[in-house]
Amino acid sequence: MMPVWMAGAALFGGLMGVAALASESVARVLARQGRAPWVVALVVSVAWPIVAVTWVQPAPARLATVRVFGESRGVVRAVAAQLPRVSSEASTRTNATLLGAWALASLLMGVRVMRAQWSLARLSRDAREGALDGERLLITEGFGPAVIGAVRPRVAIPDWLRDLDAPLRRLVLRHERAHCDAHDPMLAWLAEIAVALVPWNPAVWWQARRLRLAIEVDCDQRTLRPGDDVVTYSQLLLLIAQRQQTVRLAPMLAESTTHLSVRITAMQQPRPAHPLRTSLALGAVAVVALVVACSPAMRDDITRPNTGASASLTMSPSKDGVYFEYQVEQPAQPDTGSRAPIYPAALLGARIEGQVRVQFVVDTMGRADPASFKVLRASDERFVASVREALPEMRFVPAQTGGRKVKQLVQQPFMFSVAK
Repeated sequence: MMPVWMAGAALFGGLMGVAALASESVARVLARQGRAPWVVALVVSVAWPIVAVTWVQPAPARLATVRVFGESRGVVRAVAAQLPRVSSEASTRTNATLLGAWALASLLMGVRVMRAQWSLARLSRDAREGALDGERLLITEGFGPAVIGAVRPRVAIPDWLRDLDAPLRRLVLRHERAHCDAHDPMLAWLAEIAVALVPWNPAVWWQARRLRLAIEVDCDQRTLRPGDDVVTYSQLLLLIAQRQQTVRLAPMLAESTTHLSVRITAMQQPRPAHPLRTSLALGAVAVVALVVACSPAMRDDITRPNTGASASLTMSPSKDGVYFEYQVEQPAQPDTGSRAPIYPAALLGARIEGQVRVQFVVDTMGRADPASFKVLRASDERFVASVREALPEMRFVPAQTGGRKVKQLVQQPFMFSVAK
């Protein structure tokens, strides 16, 4: 169902955000720019769930992997499986409602982005050409200092800024010129478009906000040079924040007052006593978050969202009434407490591990048909014999479609592993 996929996508985005946060922290420790991890996280968090559910096909008829001593499945799917089942009609209505709400929210967010662009175009049109300290720029009545234009960015300053002392003016212009050189307006557009595409995903909102902050912290790093007074620069940020008119999509010197304290702290924070050790620890956090985000369980939540009933399918079973997994609304799955194959004593004593993947039909009573048993892959024939012997006594929750139980052809992996 859509809620399972959306929850999986949000969890995936959260893990990508954790990896980006740790990676940015490593960059800060090493006195490097920190925006790149957030750009990557934002693009992947938006694109991968959509690409995965649209084009990436899971292994055919794959059930959650059943081990000899337990079962594993996607995180969100495992939680959703414990919730009450809903009818096919209710699931269809839920999916349609969520898709409609998604489309409406994206439309409204798109309108907001276009209004911001229109405001910038109007400000640029109303501004007058001018020069300040040798810089050609736009002078406005009260907007700025900021950068206007994604393709050809230009610095815009308010008229009152010319009354500041020359050293302060140079800091302002240096900051805005750094935004232009780094093409920051394009990144501001990226953040807004990402949120507009998936407005229901809180992880993407968070990543977009963190990207805007990283852009400003990076720009502060490029603006401050050896000998510049950090306290004076911080006071300049506070002064401009009190008089600044903000518009979305325009990188600005004091863009968000809520970010000012973070930026000022970042400028004044000393490097760690052991930067290499700190970097390795933060890098390990990023790697763990990426490994979890790319794990099979997370992939299943995104590529196989159907848990419980879903929209009715029109595909027909085979001539003997057996369905494939992609043809049913609720796939067959091992029943709780079902018998598991016995670990062959000789292999267990030698601590030999292995796996078996077999194919069989689960009937409407939840029993496996021994006559349909077929070995697809096995690491040892003794494991196959154990599975074959246990199969008649194994029980499954039958597959369902259209509110009725049906036969299903399943491909079931069995993992034989020795407890450590």
